[in-house]
Amino acid sequence: MADSSLAEQVESYGWYHTLDLGDGVVTKGMFDHRQMLDRYMLPSDLSGMRCLDVGTMDGFWAFEMERRGADEVVAADLADPSQLDWPPLWRPEDKREMDVTKEDRFGLAHRALGSRVKRVERSVYELDTDLGEFDLVFCGDLLVHLQSPVTAVQRIHRVTRGQAIICNPIVKIRFAGRRPLARFDGIDEFQWWLLSEAAMERIVRAVGFKQVEVGPAFKLPPTHGGGWEGLRGIMRGSV
Repeated sequence: MADSSLAEQVESYGWYHTLDLGDGVVTKGMFDHRQMLDRYMLPSDLSGMRCLDVGTMDGFWAFEMERRGADEVVAADLADPSQLDWPPLWRPEDKREMDVTKEDRFGLAHRALGSRVKRVERSVYELDTDLGEFDLVFCGDLLVHLQSPVTAVQRIHRVTRGQAIICNPIVKIRFAGRRPLARFDGIDEFQWWLLSEAAMERIVRAVGFKQVEVGPAFKLPPTHGGGWEGLRGIMRGSV
């Protein structure tokens, strides 16, 4: 039977990730990655590895890397919504509840799972070697919300000593073929740049990753509260 206290706490929040916290308690996330794990190019065994989850939100990927045996996992994110790289027209006065409460949600999941993941206050733009270097860096669905996705991937490269996995919504631009194109918004949609798969791959190569493996594009249907229903591209770059 579910722990009623934990279940009540979970129900008091809106969740981004679907997380199984044990004892029958599962968060009602906007996205449920559990049935799609094989699409994300994560090694099944991370034993002996130091890992970083960039833009962790509720911590799904950080906890997943810990579950796969990583020796150490660092989860980076910003608690203050005013520091996020949102388009100005998408900055409501009352902020977005999903971003206001994410540190609390992460903490709740962290305690429920008995996790050793370390959460740090850090923008992707601020990633640097003071955090050390990582055997595996994971960044999911973040570039689409950034003014400078190139700078973000540069900073990821800076702290990667092994591999980085980058997943992001992509767009199929008519007549583009494999040309590295992107679509700019910031007004009608809550995004700055929507990259084509070729553009995403080119960024990863351009910042210095020596080998880039492009996984098959896929769809991740939202579950609760809507979200991006289109294609996602997945890249694994090695230094």
